[in-house]
Amino acid sequence: MIISVNRFFSPLILLALGLFGTPSFAGGQTTLQEAYPNLGFGVLRFAKLADLPEGTVLRGDAMVINESQLLQMVETESPEFREEMKKNLIYVLEQEVNNRLFLAEAYKNGYTKENPEDQTILSFKNSTIPALSVSDEDTKAFYEKNSTALGNLPFEQVAGGVKEYLLDQKKEEAYRAYLLDLARSKNIQIQSSWAKENCALARDNPVDQARSSGKPTLVEFGATGCTGCDMMQPILSDLEKRFFGKMNIVFVHVHHFPFLASRYCINLIPVQAFFDKTGREVFRHVGFYPQIEVEKKLAEMGVN
Repeated sequence: MIISVNRFFSPLILLALGLFGTPSFAGGQTTLQEAYPNLGFGVLRFAKLADLPEGTVLRGDAMVINESQLLQMVETESPEFREEMKKNLIYVLEQEVNNRLFLAEAYKNGYTKENPEDQTILSFKNSTIPALSVSDEDTKAFYEKNSTALGNLPFEQVAGGVKEYLLDQKKEEAYRAYLLDLARSKNIQIQSSWAKENCALARDNPVDQARSSGKPTLVEFGATGCTGCDMMQPILSDLEKRFFGKMNIVFVHVHHFPFLASRYCINLIPVQAFFDKTGREVFRHVGFYPQIEVEKKLAEMGVN
């Protein structure tokens, strides 16, 4: 059965996938996305690399963010997440930029600074998108495609949850499109030396290491105690033995690697993500995936 993931930095999930093209800027300035194309940036993809004053990480359109501010944010989090956050400061920065963009637009549109910022952001986000809905036909189609992942429960029993999930996906897409359009119009610069250091740190994880190995890779995003995830473990172990040296098999515990889960838009588990030898994602499946189907997909990728 698929399990919903409690997202650590939910706005990052809204922006993690590279669904929009990379822009070109006049004057030959390189964007963060151009320099580091495999890290799945959202609004920061448009930031231009620059030499900024010492300690300044980002600036643009009345926005200045210092490294000391980011480190203070890390210290406010629970101890078990701090080290992971320090390795992913580039995404902590992106989260802060998201918030500041939303707040700036909210204040332009008549919101006051009297209310807590998180409430203002949530209220403004909800006001930026039109009313959305999910049809019964779409709900039924999702159920039929994912009935096994839903534990083969009767449609009537899960229809409400499926519809809510699909509606959340629509909202995420709308938020992402709004923020990316907004970010395109901003002149944002990011400290080039800081970006280089922190993009390297963000790559220090099992998935990026496997993707850069020159071999095909199967990544299972899951967690212990998740029924579907536990059912996948013997399959992954068998595949690892059979295809040793030919491909990578990686298991990512989403609660131990919340930023990876965000980067790869994991909001249900288990998820099997297939990458070719160049590191490009070629297929993704949600829920328990029978071994025979996994092997078919690997054969399509040339692993046999």
